[in-house]
Amino acid sequence: MRGRMVVATALALTFAFTRPARAVDPHDAMSDFKAGRYLEAVTKFQALVDRSPDYDFGFFMLGHCMLKMRSPGAAEGHFRHAIELNPTRPEYYMGLAFALRDEANWERTIQALTEGLGHTQDPFKRYNLLLFRAQAWYALQRWDQVVADLEVARRIHQDPAVFAQLGKAYFGNGDPKAAIQPLRFALESSPDDTGVLRVLSESYIRIAADETDVVKKKILYGQALEFAQRLSSLTPDDMDAMHLVGRAALGAGQLDKAESVFRHVLDREPRQCYAMINLGRTFCAAQKYPEAKQWLQRAEACAPRLGLVYETLGDLYLKMGLPDEAANAFRRADDLSPDDDTLLPPGRPRPSRDGTISVSAPR
Repeated sequence: MRGRMVVATALALTFAFTRPARAVDPHDAMSDFKAGRYLEAVTKFQALVDRSPDYDFGFFMLGHCMLKMRSPGAAEGHFRHAIELNPTRPEYYMGLAFALRDEANWERTIQALTEGLGHTQDPFKRYNLLLFRAQAWYALQRWDQVVADLEVARRIHQDPAVFAQLGKAYFGNGDPKAAIQPLRFALESSPDDTGVLRVLSESYIRIAADETDVVKKKILYGQALEFAQRLSSLTPDDMDAMHLVGRAALGAGQLDKAESVFRHVLDREPRQCYAMINLGRTFCAAQKYPEAKQWLQRAEACAPRLGLVYETLGDLYLKMGLPDEAANAFRRADDLSPDDDTLLPPGRPRPSRDGTISVSAPR
């Protein structure tokens, strides 16, 4: 398919150069573009720039035609030519950024958008450039820069979708407290947004894990449970969402519910190693130490190089009055890298600071 598009593009350009010159109406060229007749539009815009080599808008539209025809390299050349002729038009930099994005060149995409921002004070144009640049920062996992651009964008226009992105960016940047307000704002307009519900619940869990006040901690886990249950009701076949319910229930002290949820997850996914750990933690919290040990040993067999297993076993052995076994478990945990979970299924979420399963990045 890509080969055919390249051939078609080449034929269009050849046709543009060999067709007898005649007067071309720019409105006709634009009409062809809007109607999806990109070959015809290329021919007419090429004729226009041949007749007027300083016609920057013509090169700009040639760039968009090439984008529509999936030729980002050719598009980039046209957009750069338009910018050379008129470097003051922010939309030209936006077009160049589209071409660079389609080439997956995110650093140069960001550079083009930054230059475009330097050529406009128009709020609407700045808003679109900032959102696009935030997308490029997101592709590079530069959460601090995503946050910075989205914070400026939201002050220009109060769009719930931007607040949802901002909350996820704060979460990705390791600041779940800052994520709460924009996520809750986004949820007001889209109460069934599963992506927002997931990150909102996870944010409350992480805040609760760091909370030292016992009463506040339980309240925070309760809020996490509320959003996790809403998420699970919308995605009943999503075991990660169900596991999120179990984690929040465990933190909130609802041990029977947590046990039921973790067992349900393991019935559906018997090799869910983190569910085994959390079921062991649930039994430990209920002071059912033999059951806790059984499940943690199963977790060890499931993921023998996951340090969290041995940390949790060490805590259990201390509660059981077995200091030597606890010391051995903690030493084993120290010997393992916290990220060494190669035996876990690919794409599994990673543990948060409270030792329970967590998402590694916003969805």
